[in-house]
Amino acid sequence: MALNTGTIVFVDYGEHPPCVHTRLVIEHIENNDYIIGTPDMDCYCETLHPTNPDYTGFHLAGPGGAVPVGVNAAHVYAFQPMSAQAYANLLAQGQTEAGLERARRGLNVAAGPPAAAGGAAVGAQLGQVWVLAEMIEGHKVGERVQPPMGHANSGDWGLMDITNKDNVTRPALIHRVSEADIPAFCDERVRLARLTECLEGDDRIAGEDVRTLAVKYGMGGERLRNFRESIQEMVMVEFEDFPLQPQTALEYCKAVASIAESATAQHHMWLGGARLADGDRSAYEDEVLSRIIDLAICYDGLNVANLASMELVVRRRQLIAEAHSASPGAPSYLGAEHFMGQTYKAGGGVVVPMLTDFVSRKMQAQSAILKEKRKLAEAKSAAKGGAKGNPKGPPKGGGAQSS
Repeated sequence: MALNTGTIVFVDYGEHPPCVHTRLVIEHIENNDYIIGTPDMDCYCETLHPTNPDYTGFHLAGPGGAVPVGVNAAHVYAFQPMSAQAYANLLAQGQTEAGLERARRGLNVAAGPPAAAGGAAVGAQLGQVWVLAEMIEGHKVGERVQPPMGHANSGDWGLMDITNKDNVTRPALIHRVSEADIPAFCDERVRLARLTECLEGDDRIAGEDVRTLAVKYGMGGERLRNFRESIQEMVMVEFEDFPLQPQTALEYCKAVASIAESATAQHHMWLGGARLADGDRSAYEDEVLSRIIDLAICYDGLNVANLASMELVVRRRQLIAEAHSASPGAPSYLGAEHFMGQTYKAGGGVVVPMLTDFVSRKMQAQSAILKEKRKLAEAKSAAKGGAKGNPKGPPKGGGAQSS
């Protein structure tokens, strides 16, 4: 039975209280003798075989170093989490001890075939790391972790205890992946989270939030989105209870993106052509509003098309532009309540919109009736005038000539 480098075995020396020790195979010496590493980071030669008289129990680890069947995990003295560098240092220490042991026995100092094969397998895995594969409060998916020796796993998937932000520890799903594949792995986990569906409960579907956009990062790692590209990603959703109708934010932002790189850039273009008076407060207000739009999209990653708060912001910008369009120095805010979707009049007066609409319809109907009455009166007057004839007689030159 040849054991390769990196193999985990569990040995029981019959101690009381019970204690099952883990051993890491580092180098093969001869027969069943190997240089092993211990959880205390010691290295020495030991006979790893069930026939070893010191053992009352000998077990090979399960898949991925898992505690084998028949061994009580509570009695296992296991390896603690270690970095890749610490693991490499332990292997180097064991290989040095293997050279000394072979020299003491008069053997070839070079490592034997089993150790060489095992070393290659370990070397191939050094480029891979274990990462967190599920959301734990206080941690992030893709966070690098170092599971203990003998942790439960199946191939490249495993479990290890993780402590959340409330100091509660529970088993969490982990995954072994190469460093270069971590970004793609994280993207896939987020995609699956968005597709999550539950069999029961009130919130059975995760789904994407129509109010937000995916977070993107710049070359320096800072959170950053491109204004124009973000506008192209937006899709407007019509809500039955949306407080401001119609929804204009998306159409407005598309118009801004068609002429400028951002809302702030469009603001400066507007200032250049609006001919506002120096110190006009509208210039400062419009600048702040444009910066709010840019930050909401480019940093916060908000889908402004579906946010009532941002609808109000873009309406205010439109109102300012409209007010200054006719006379830059004397802006007119006539109809501002319609721009801003205000229900009641300024000054505290309350007029219910339902009544306003009712009165408007009645006045339109009344106006139409009066118009028809005027037309009817004019028609009657014209008819009477025609029946009486022209009292002034025929026009000049229109009468009969005497012979």
